[in-house]
Amino acid sequence: MDPLHFLPAWPPAATPLGWIAVLLLAAIVAGESVRRYLRASRVIGYLAVGALLGPAAGGFIDNGTAGQLRIFVDIAVGMLLFELGQRVDLSWLRRNPSLLAASVLEAALTFMLVYLAMGWFGIGPVTAAAAALLAVATSPAVVMTVIKDMRAQGQVTERVMLFTALNTAYAVTGLALMVGLLDYESERPLTTMILHPLYLVAGSAVLAGVLAIVMLSLLRLFGRRPAFQFSATVALVLLTVAAATMLNLSVPLTLLLLGVFGRLFDYERHFVSMKFGETAMLFIVLLFALAGASLQFSGWMAALPLALVFVGARLIGKALPILLLSNASGLALRKSSLVSLGLTPMSGLSLLMLHEMMRQSPSLAAEIGAAMFLAITILAFAGPLAVELALRRAGEASEEAR
Repeated sequence: MDPLHFLPAWPPAATPLGWIAVLLLAAIVAGESVRRYLRASRVIGYLAVGALLGPAAGGFIDNGTAGQLRIFVDIAVGMLLFELGQRVDLSWLRRNPSLLAASVLEAALTFMLVYLAMGWFGIGPVTAAAAALLAVATSPAVVMTVIKDMRAQGQVTERVMLFTALNTAYAVTGLALMVGLLDYESERPLTTMILHPLYLVAGSAVLAGVLAIVMLSLLRLFGRRPAFQFSATVALVLLTVAAATMLNLSVPLTLLLLGVFGRLFDYERHFVSMKFGETAMLFIVLLFALAGASLQFSGWMAALPLALVFVGARLIGKALPILLLSNASGLALRKSSLVSLGLTPMSGLSLLMLHEMMRQSPSLAAEIGAAMFLAITILAFAGPLAVELALRRAGEASEEAR
């Protein structure tokens, strides 16, 4: 018998829990360093650490380990989408229909400009539509995290959150409907092309409605204690992720609808203001770190022209309708320009959508995969800076954040 059998093997094999600890600690330190020394959003540090440790760069976290950590991404995205859905004030849209018009036109023009730009580069119609759908989405994780980080309040802040929620709804619903076209590309039967997207949209809505009723019933039974509401909400978010995955439904769409229905059905206002605390921020840090680890850095030079055109078309599409309808929606032109600047980010949600599209249609990865990863990378790092600049220029950041 080896007399030193009690010593660990060499090199020691790190467990997923060990990598969670390393990634979390490195991301927190990087985020605080970026905030303190560069006066920039902590999100930049979180993303940078993930990118450096991920399989495309340092390789400390391989694809298998990243896959094992996916549950933390689901928890973080779930809580953010739920909170975003809770913040959608449909009565505001009824009182100010110009806001809804600006949102719809912004999403439609963004989709059209990106679709035309992709066609100009010779990209096929279905793949171009997939890229255009990605462009519609604004990262709820970046927007919500920067707003909380800066404790921002005001007209620009509220409109950025509203447009982000609506863009997220358009994008995740569009992804569910896009599945039919991706099925067509993969030469699946006509029945599949029609029933698959209908199942995703209707099934996600029914599941979200049922779970929202369950959640409100629990709140009605046990009262408005914030600690209980936080625990119950996190449990319901996890149950939503598990149920939607088990039923092959759209996880992002179900989570967003859970938040919307939770507010819509809450006639007696059982919910207190849902503000996820410091514990939830650990999941948010991991979300950005793992989003950074998912970025790919190969084939960038060849993909650069298409990625830059994508970014340019997206920025123009989001800015023009908001600026044109600024007076009608009751906001000065300068502040409307800041709202459009706040819609710049793309990150975790877009990566999830891109991976889902590539899973449904492998040919999409070969045609635009590298360009989309590059575009998302550019906007993932530029987005937090844009949101922070918009909130500072609007004078809506707290004195402490300034």
